[in-house]
Amino acid sequence: MTNRCLPAKAEVEIVRELDVSRIGYLDEELASSEDGIMLNHIYFDTRGCEVADVDMALEEEQELLESLEEAGWNTAEASEIIDSHFSDWSELTGFDVGIGGAVLALSAAGATPITSCNGGTIGIEHHSSSVPHILFAGSATMNTSAIHQAIEMADLGSVYNGEFGEIYADNVLKFPTFARALIEALMGRD
Repeated sequence: MTNRCLPAKAEVEIVRELDVSRIGYLDEELASSEDGIMLNHIYFDTRGCEVADVDMALEEEQELLESLEEAGWNTAEASEIIDSHFSDWSELTGFDVGIGGAVLALSAAGATPITSCNGGTIGIEHHSSSVPHILFAGSATMNTSAIHQAIEMADLGSVYNGEFGEIYADNVLKFPTFARALIEALMGRD
C-alpha cells in the first residue's frame, strides 16, 4: 500500500494497560454458540483457526485494502468493492474490512474473539462504534506473549473491558499490522 491516503482516524488515546494472561474465559456453551451471545448477537465461533489459513486470509485482506485505497476509503466506489468482495464466501466474511485478519489471528493464538468493529472508518455504512476494536476472551492455551508483542508492534491500545480484553486503534490499518506480527510470532519468525 502506498499510504497516499489513509482511512479516517479515530479520536482515541492509545494506552496499554491490559495483561492478556489475566482476562476471563467464555464458557464452552457460549464460546461454541451458533446463535449469537448477549455481547454480540451475530457472534460466531472462530476458535481454532490454523496459522496457515490466517496467513491466506491476510493476503486476501491486503488485496482488498489496496483496492479500497485506490477507490478512496469512504466512497460509494469503496462500498461497491466491499459488497462485491463479500458477495461470495471468504475467510473474512462476517467481519468488518480491516479487522477480520486480526480476529482470525487472535483465534490462532488461542484467544476467543467476541466482537469487533472497524469503527466505520472504511466504506459508507454506519457502525455502532467510532473506534476500531476487538473484544476477546482468554483460554488456557492462549499465547499471551505473542499477543502482547503484536499489540506493541502495531501500536494498539489494550484495556480491560469487564472481564475480557479489548484491543483498539486510532487507525484501522494497524489491525492488519497486528495480525501479521502475531502470525509471524506464532510461526516462530519474529
